[in-house]
Amino acid sequence: MFNLFGNLLSTTVDRPDGTRLALLTAEAPRPEGRVLAVHGFTGGKEDFLFLLPELAAKGWAGSSVDLRGVHQSTSTGPYDLDTLAADLVAVTHDLGAPVHLVAHSFGGLVAQRAVIVDPAAFASLTLICSGPAGFMASADLVPVTIDRVTRFARELAAHDLAQAWDAKTAYENVDMHPALASFLRERFVAGTHAAAVRNVEALLDASDVVEELAATGVPCAVLYGEHDGTWSQVTQNDMAVRLGTVPIAIPEATHLPMLENIDATAEVLDTFFRRAETLTEAEPR
Repeated sequence: MFNLFGNLLSTTVDRPDGTRLALLTAEAPRPEGRVLAVHGFTGGKEDFLFLLPELAAKGWAGSSVDLRGVHQSTSTGPYDLDTLAADLVAVTHDLGAPVHLVAHSFGGLVAQRAVIVDPAAFASLTLICSGPAGFMASADLVPVTIDRVTRFARELAAHDLAQAWDAKTAYENVDMHPALASFLRERFVAGTHAAAVRNVEALLDASDVVEELAATGVPCAVLYGEHDGTWSQVTQNDMAVRLGTVPIAIPEATHLPMLENIDATAEVLDTFFRRAETLTEAEPR
């Protein structure tokens, strides 16, 4: 296991159905607001372990959460998007709503629904390398993504998490440090098979709820790495227009700008959070 957690605090939030959600938190001495970060498919709360301290240094107390059935968040289900969204709303109230919600990739599909369910619980929503609907809605724009995700879905349908992960890493053939590769595998395998299957189905086929999201009036931002191609930038740009915002490309980054260019991502988020706070004060919902 990496020794990267520093002063991050590990906590849990319990749900009525027995689900226990695991969080990492970086406190700020005199917080100006609170942030909740949500990972993408095959990700986890550790995807924000470098970003959270940077945000705390700028005055934003920050937490990241494992979705139910992922890594250290235990649950017997269900794992549909609406249930995952209800979990986020519950965590938000536990932390002290309203919070600035930051969601990466698949997490964006969950986060959109959370904001729609309880807009008052959220000071803003930032979608990082995410989209308005599942990949199949824009399949012609992301053939490589569709190939990888559908192949992984087939592996999950036929094998356990370890076997599916090993097959995935074999055909994707991504070069990374052995210790990182080991951690990512252990994190994924620690999850629940049924959650992974349900998540990948939603990642492919989730419906578009952007109009409902826009109608909430919650300030939204759309960010992506300048070289990100997992979700089409055409699709993300269109989503930004529908949400009344201008997309921001994080330089020197692909699909994980919160890990690939931490300083730039933190700066963009800090600026957006401050603007969102002003908008909320000027136009209370």
